[in-house]
Amino acid sequence: MIFVNQNIREYGVIELSQDIKRSLEENFGYIRLRGEISGLSISKAGYVFLSLKEENDLIEAVIWPDKYKKLDIKPQDGMEVIASGKITTYSKGSNSKYQILIENVEVAGEGALLALYEKLKKNLKSEGLFDISKKKLIPKYPKKLMILTSINGAVIRDILRIHLDRGYPINVDIMDVAVQGQNCAKEITEAIIGANKITSSISRPDVILIARGGGSLEDLWGFNDEFLVRAVYASDIPIVTAIGHETDTSLIDLASDYRAPTPTAAAGVLFPDINDINYKINQDIEKLDNFMRDKLATFSLRYSIEEQKLFSIGIQYQKEKLLNFERVSSKISKQALMSNISNKKLKQNNLSEKILRLLEQRLFNSSIKHEKLNSDLLSNLNEVVRIKSNVLSTNNRLLDSLNYKKTLNRGYAIIKDQDESIIESMRVANQNNIINIMFSDGEITAKNQYKK
Repeated sequence: MIFVNQNIREYGVIELSQDIKRSLEENFGYIRLRGEISGLSISKAGYVFLSLKEENDLIEAVIWPDKYKKLDIKPQDGMEVIASGKITTYSKGSNSKYQILIENVEVAGEGALLALYEKLKKNLKSEGLFDISKKKLIPKYPKKLMILTSINGAVIRDILRIHLDRGYPINVDIMDVAVQGQNCAKEITEAIIGANKITSSISRPDVILIARGGGSLEDLWGFNDEFLVRAVYASDIPIVTAIGHETDTSLIDLASDYRAPTPTAAAGVLFPDINDINYKINQDIEKLDNFMRDKLATFSLRYSIEEQKLFSIGIQYQKEKLLNFERVSSKISKQALMSNISNKKLKQNNLSEKILRLLEQRLFNSSIKHEKLNSDLLSNLNEVVRIKSNVLSTNNRLLDSLNYKKTLNRGYAIIKDQDESIIESMRVANQNNIINIMFSDGEITAKNQYKK
């Protein structure tokens, strides 16, 4: 018989289980655990079960459904990650175990991110999401643009500055979305889907621009989200992307209809220069005018040629009849000849009158057709010139209405810093010792006495 010290404390199963749970949670609390994901599965209720292993050791883990939805990076088997969460125990069912309740997942290092990027890129490419043949044309002269970006960044200011400089009349809707972090992909995806549901031709944009400044691979990771890439590909509205610097290429750049190297370059594509447009309109009017003049000259020449042909046919016909008359008259008697001559002359006169009337009628008909043709051509030319003039006048009025100098003429002023950037608030103004104030008739420089 083995003798056991009867003074050792006796535990109940539940009591010991709760003490172990309390001890683990109090001693470890919130931790960051690095390991390779294996055995990942998702239940119908949305619970994610997995193990984090290192060599031959592993720790089981669970991700609650609400936490899983908020993850920037969705875990996958074989991915090396740093999981953040709380250590706890689980003692119900057939066995007891400890596990980590994961609240956040980070890819362990940029190399792992790149590997994940390449894997997702390969899968999406195999589905045809990056096919050039599927890309939609970007409107050359869009009427309504939706910009998805952060309203607090420098990107939107650069885009609007180019819009103002070029003077192109276009309606611009700016939707403030997260361009970094866990809400980035979700907000942009919802904005794209919402824009495509718009049925009103007045409110529906012709093109969508997704723009963001430069950043690290982690900063730009939201633009590699699979759901966002699929939303960009499925959009009926053409999408232009301008994410980061020229060397940065996200997966939505590959799925979009046009990838601009920078947000500034995208603005150059979407906002044509109004001066170039007016110049082209004037060129088209001049070409149309020359074309109509050439057509009129060609029809006038053809009319003259046809008139000469008709007259020559009439003269030739008359000569042939006279020659035939002379041959016949030499064969008959003088009396018969005289009678015949009288008859022939009468017939000849009648025939001549018919020929002349025919010639006159044909000339008259040709003249009527020529005048109608000239009238139609001139009418068409005047209508085209009127339409082009109206378009030019409308564009000039729109350009004039967008001219910020008119606002200055009403007593307003523009405050700028020494780098010529517009100062939009007192907080920004107080960060500058010297400010420039632009009036309608010039600029002055002022010292900021209230700079903190």
